[in-house]
Amino acid sequence: MNIKTRDFGIIQIEADSVYSFPQGVYGFEDADSFAVFMHEEDDVAFVYLQSVHAETPCFLVFSPFDMLPGYEPDMSKDDLSLLGVASEKDLIFLAIATVHPDARKLSINIKSPVALNPLRMTGRQVILQNNDYPVRYYPFLDAGAPPAGAPEQTKAPAARGEG
Repeated sequence: MNIKTRDFGIIQIEADSVYSFPQGVYGFEDADSFAVFMHEEDDVAFVYLQSVHAETPCFLVFSPFDMLPGYEPDMSKDDLSLLGVASEKDLIFLAIATVHPDARKLSINIKSPVALNPLRMTGRQVILQNNDYPVRYYPFLDAGAPPAGAPEQTKAPAARGEG
């Protein structure tokens, strides 16, 4: 299937990469169908969430588990039910990035990730019950420093000689 994008022109996507978003995503409630695809730039593969029926929105996304060790999303029962799962373990999570000209200032939204049910091919942007996850987490500025209130295992070990 071919779709037209603002950033990449016409791209070919597999039908099994398209997820239905009955409520859209925050700020784009009318965008009800998104494809997840990879695009390589300078020998680095990036993952995107692209509206299927319009050129925008298109979001750069990351696995929050890769960006914040110890990430443990806690969803409401209503969100789990709407996605047709009993547990967060049955879902794929993607954190939407906000890109900055200084790549070190890229932030990701770990408070309101996109949750995907690969069995039903449905998705939903959710607001996690975790009070300690920020909307703007800076994984490259805060390397080694967890967000305030993050799980203990995400803290960087103290350098030798500190105490």
